[in-house]
Amino acid sequence: MIRWGLVGPGTIARNFADGMAEAASGVLVAVASRSEASGRAFGDRYGLDEARRYTDYRDLCADPQVDAIHIATPHPFHAEQALMAIHAGKHVSVEKPAGITATEVRTVVEAAERHRVFFMEAYMYLCHPQIARAVEIIRSGEIGRVRHIRATFGFEAPFDPGSRLFSQELGGGAILDVGGYPVSAARLFAGVAQGRYAEPETISATGLIGRSGVVEVAHGVLGFAGGITAQIGCAISETMENAVHIEGDRGSLLLATPWTPGRDGGPSDARIQVTVAGRRRIEDLRHAEHLFAFEAEAASRAIAEGRTALAWPRMDPASSIGNNTVLEHWRAQIG
Repeated sequence: MIRWGLVGPGTIARNFADGMAEAASGVLVAVASRSEASGRAFGDRYGLDEARRYTDYRDLCADPQVDAIHIATPHPFHAEQALMAIHAGKHVSVEKPAGITATEVRTVVEAAERHRVFFMEAYMYLCHPQIARAVEIIRSGEIGRVRHIRATFGFEAPFDPGSRLFSQELGGGAILDVGGYPVSAARLFAGVAQGRYAEPETISATGLIGRSGVVEVAHGVLGFAGGITAQIGCAISETMENAVHIEGDRGSLLLATPWTPGRDGGPSDARIQVTVAGRRRIEDLRHAEHLFAFEAEAASRAIAEGRTALAWPRMDPASSIGNNTVLEHWRAQIG
């Protein structure tokens, strides 16, 4: 049973904790928050020992009763706190993006390798069974060879220059907040035939920089080897389709709720639509589990089995570097 501590008791941390409550291989035992009141409230909610409600992240990292740490603070602190945990010998799961730049992510990955600890960039959706099933359908050849992917994740948030979403100092903007989802989906499905995340050969982008100086809406086109293309989009000030379309030379596959099936709880049901020669069939995937239970269990089991990374099609460390490299180029092209 892997014993987990959480850094940053916000909304995502609560989701992770709720998922961990359903995991067979892990248990939440500690929390760290710079706000004593937030840490106390989180500890009360999840029944944590008062001695393990820390206000200093270093104390959590030094706790010998904690095996692994999940980091759920704002983006600019991810790499620093991941390194702190890794240097303390802890296994690490960090919310996406794992760093503001690809160099930060590479630094974290290399540190985890040196210390021989588990590292995961927490793309929860990749752990949900619908992704493995979609990969299985594509590899079966039912829709033929993948030719084109369309993936978007956008929502309309009220403008607040001081909020995490719109603040430059807190790593705001659509690309850092949700851009990693369509990028990872495009790379995943473009690389299904090779059993790995594909690296784009070309990246072109457009976007809207808002009043606070962050990218509020972004679109991009990725070109992969073999003529595969992908259209990607993300937004924090515009609602998008929030779906993944995969077009093959014989048919197509649609994930209508790829990112958050079940949203903040369970059941985390999903639907896969396959269309071949004008005929459509639907696969309904029924899962009573909390959405984050799959991720919590995948990480805990990997650590318990002595592995230092998740296996494809989930995000492994090298793929995290690749994903954040694309995000960096996407942001740079928009300016």
